[in-house]
Amino acid sequence: MTCSRNAPISESHAQGGGQRADERRLLIVEDDPVFAASLRYLLNHAGFQTEIATDGGSGLALLATTSAPFDLLLLDIDLPDISGHDVIRLARERGFDLPVIVVSGDSEIDAAIQALRLGAMDFVRKPFETEILLYAINRALAQSRLEREHSAAQLRVNRSERLHRFLVDASPDIIFILDQTGRVTFVNQRLKVLLGLDEATVVGRHFSRMVHTHDRQRARYAFSAEKLSETALHSFELRLKSQADAPGFRYFEVNLAAIGLPEQAAGEAGEGRDHYYGVARDTTARREVEALTNYHANHDALTGLPNRVLFRDHLALALIRARRNNEQVAVLHLNLDRFKHVNDRFGHAHADELLRQVGERIQGCLRGGDTLARFVGDEFLLLNSFVWSERDVLLIIDRINREFGAPFTVADKSAHLTMSAGIALFPQHGETADELIRHANIALYHGRLSGGHGHSFFMPEMGESTDQRLQLQGELRQAIEQDQFVLFYQPQVGLRDRRIRGVEALVRWNHPQRGLLPPGDFLALAEDAHLIVSLDEWVTREACKALREWTRLGIAPPRVAINISPRHLEEADFVERFLALLAEYQVDPNRIEVEVTENLFIRDPSMVALKLQSLAAHGVMIAIDDFGTQYSSLSYLQKFPIHTLKIDKSFVWEIDREYRQHAIIKAIISIAHGLELNLVAEGVETDEQLRFLEIQGCDEIQGYLISKPLPRAALEGLMRQEQQT
Repeated sequence: MTCSRNAPISESHAQGGGQRADERRLLIVEDDPVFAASLRYLLNHAGFQTEIATDGGSGLALLATTSAPFDLLLLDIDLPDISGHDVIRLARERGFDLPVIVVSGDSEIDAAIQALRLGAMDFVRKPFETEILLYAINRALAQSRLEREHSAAQLRVNRSERLHRFLVDASPDIIFILDQTGRVTFVNQRLKVLLGLDEATVVGRHFSRMVHTHDRQRARYAFSAEKLSETALHSFELRLKSQADAPGFRYFEVNLAAIGLPEQAAGEAGEGRDHYYGVARDTTARREVEALTNYHANHDALTGLPNRVLFRDHLALALIRARRNNEQVAVLHLNLDRFKHVNDRFGHAHADELLRQVGERIQGCLRGGDTLARFVGDEFLLLNSFVWSERDVLLIIDRINREFGAPFTVADKSAHLTMSAGIALFPQHGETADELIRHANIALYHGRLSGGHGHSFFMPEMGESTDQRLQLQGELRQAIEQDQFVLFYQPQVGLRDRRIRGVEALVRWNHPQRGLLPPGDFLALAEDAHLIVSLDEWVTREACKALREWTRLGIAPPRVAINISPRHLEEADFVERFLALLAEYQVDPNRIEVEVTENLFIRDPSMVALKLQSLAAHGVMIAIDDFGTQYSSLSYLQKFPIHTLKIDKSFVWEIDREYRQHAIIKAIISIAHGLELNLVAEGVETDEQLRFLEIQGCDEIQGYLISKPLPRAALEGLMRQEQQT
């Protein structure tokens, strides 16, 4: 070295590398101890921290073991163990990334060139000027810092690019870029996930090539250069081709925004061209939900048939066509007969399955232009288009009836179902959809009054009577809520002793305007309006109250007969509720007689048997009302727990006029005696009827000859009077 130890060191040299010199650690690998010490003194005086290694191996060891890394390596070429060239090479192989300056007395130019090729930043020949060495050190440190900063910046850029690419590829949407001609220049990996398409098959091609055939013409127009140039924002709904879905496409909402990208091809610096950033959002699931929602809004969930809303739309369209072509249209309101009984027998789940089968069978009877809809419950609406006469409608009904001839099967049980129909024709019976539906309903209602399993065409007079009946039904519902009913009691007298054997409870409606109405004026209405169960329970409750009071007064009759409607008895919990009422009023079941009609036994014999047997097991008496007028089979008299037969008044009234009725009454009396059943003749009004029944051995009579139905107070007076005799 030629410089003095006290030579000043420039500030620029000490500050080389943008960092304080005393923060820089230098490693000196030099086998000459005197030169190494001088060099160390010089560098320490310049503010650097230094370490000395006397051979190559020691230098490499210091690089590997020191706790603080070195910032620069000052290296001699000629070392006692290995050459400086080997030290450079081994340091690089072992991952020591620090700048190297060779300080050597070797005068061979080849040694310097080889050192530089191995990665040394500079070569300083001994002896050297201090300024030259310090300049070389600071330049190497500064260059090393710049390289590290550049590497860090590049790392951040690469990391940012990976992050943005990850975010783009992780997007739930297909993200793409189009050039100004509509060709795809970039697309994310979501393309593969959603559509099963590879990026290579799309990039460079026009976007319309991704579009399904049904929308391709529209896409070519929407993504044409002329259309894209009109505005910076575009939005479309398209079907894109999909290799991952059975239909071959998925629905997407596509949004485009114009952007400027740097020119990537040859051109002037900074020049740009228009591109379009696009996002395609998969709307298939939303469309499917909308379609499903729309389907459920217009179809019955149970049967899958159109509902009333969709039926009305179809009917409105059919009426427009019929007016234009001068055609007729028929609306049929169909109703299953006695389906509540089937519902109770099979349970709701199996009854629902029956309704599905019913819909399928009716659907199989229709023509292509007809529409079947489920109206409500067990009721259906049928639109019969292109009708030329009533005969066309009757042919449809006949096909349905023939189809219903075969039993329905569910849960290994069979059921025979019948259908009633009300029919309204356009234009005879109405001009609008609402009129035709309402008039078909009215026709159905009137047809069912005759017993069901038939059909009725609408007539204008039906509407008037229906309005009256509907008004009366509303008043009847209000009457139950306001307790407008009263019980009358008609005595049943023994023919041998002329004493009261029982009384039959008969309900009357104390109508606010019409006065006291007999059962014939409102029981059918109560049955049709599903109010009969509530009315029956009211009668049972009032009869139990009266019997409890009569028992307390000591004037109670041997029994009280209560009429129970078939619909009430078909209720699943009828027996439990009936017995609960008896228990509530502390009534002896042996004092109660339940009267049922014969037609009950053809509805569901097994169900009826179980319920009647349960009542009889608790002591309740069972009577058959109107015997001989309906059910022709007498086998139920042996199968069911029957205690009393009541001869219908229609037979009794003919005693005075026709001898043929005598034979029928004699047969009934003979049957009752043969089966040891009590026998009550209803409607006895003349002495001749009384004498005939007495001679034939009838047990009891009931009728105006003995007493008309009496209010409770009048009956109590009669029973007190009888007890005094």
